[in-house]
Amino acid sequence: MSRIIGIVSGKGGVGKTTVAANLAIALAKFKKRVLVIDCNISTPHLAYYLGLKDYSATLNNILRGEIPSIYAPTFCSEVMIIPSSEEIKDLINVDVGKLKNVVEELERFGNYDYIILDSAPGLGKEALSVLEVAREIIFVTFPTIPAVSDVTRCAELTSKLGNKKFYIILNMVRGRDYELNYENAEEFFHSYVLGRIPFSDEIIDTTALGIPLLIARPNSKISEIFVEIAANLAGIEYKKESFVEKIKRFFGKKD
Repeated sequence: MSRIIGIVSGKGGVGKTTVAANLAIALAKFKKRVLVIDCNISTPHLAYYLGLKDYSATLNNILRGEIPSIYAPTFCSEVMIIPSSEEIKDLINVDVGKLKNVVEELERFGNYDYIILDSAPGLGKEALSVLEVAREIIFVTFPTIPAVSDVTRCAELTSKLGNKKFYIILNMVRGRDYELNYENAEEFFHSYVLGRIPFSDEIIDTTALGIPLLIARPNSKISEIFVEIAANLAGIEYKKESFVEKIKRFFGKKD
């Protein structure tokens, strides 16, 4: 059985798609078979974030019944992806209510360890379809008090949709006094915090270039944080490499 995980946020601009893309790649580094789907039909960006420039099959095609879902995934940046179309004309006759059937078919025949659903921001129709289909929800948010209401609303709605695990990722952490730490965040949100991702120019730069951080700079501090979060999510014990161990690996030396 696949772990079906929805990546959601209360609003745009919090780094949700960046998290979805890099988390998928991080899970693949643990030899997990990962499929990530851009469920943001209205304003899709996942293909660009993963560096995918050429593709013929999209979620729009599947939802319109033009192609079977199992033939749609495209290999990209160490994971499989089903993008959504960026063409306005492809919004016509797309029924996001069919997402559940699509994911069930992919789970049944795709043999994926993880199916990650990159949601549209907010709690509109597209986001609700992800919340209904996913068995686990990761809410990406800023570590500030105003974000509490967004997380709380989503958590309450998720609880009404069934027995789903609910996690938090605090993104763009700047280390300010007014920001929530792990303990405060878990107390406010009543949810488990998978990790904290610092604000980073590295992410901004690589995203602008359409290259996932874990591909462009796999040994960076932020990349290592994504790998830690993936290990935390997967329940895998993860030990950080020391500086000496990194040097040995770089030069191909063994003890």
